[in-house]
Amino acid sequence: MAPVSPKQNALRRTWIGHGILILTSGLVGGLLASTFILGGLEIYPGRFINFQLPGTESGWLKTHTGPISNSMMVIVLALGIPHLQLSDSEAEWAGWVITAAGWANVGFYFFANFSPNRGMAYGPSQIGPANVFSILALGPTFVTNLIALVTLVRLGYTAVFKSAAKNNKEKV
Repeated sequence: MAPVSPKQNALRRTWIGHGILILTSGLVGGLLASTFILGGLEIYPGRFINFQLPGTESGWLKTHTGPISNSMMVIVLALGIPHLQLSDSEAEWAGWVITAAGWANVGFYFFANFSPNRGMAYGPSQIGPANVFSILALGPTFVTNLIALVTLVRLGYTAVFKSAAKNNKEKV
């Protein structure tokens, strides 16, 4: 493997930090899921503050597990990018696109719990009507995930074909 540039090393640390923060949001989602299930927050044994969050149990459980999965996507990409022999600008673009998608997905999971249509549409659908949380859930996720999809296909192609071709040339 070729040495990693100082810029990619610094970016990798930044993306790992974002992955850890996304992971933390998943833990917050877990706390909110238990709060939803219990109908409040237990301060100490037997002492509850009763309140009900909007959404569904399934939605809040996804708010716990979804960000954890997204954190792994960001961290794995941060660790993997140096192995793809990308230029600094290509690596930076790919890393920030995937990081943005990770954060947008976190927003989706949280905002969808406050949306009557679970953040699945900008307007009314068979699931239910829309509100501002529908747009906040879907908008950033839709945009970043489309760009991330193209970026991941390019990274996969680079890993399978271009990096392999570079390695074969170096062996000759």
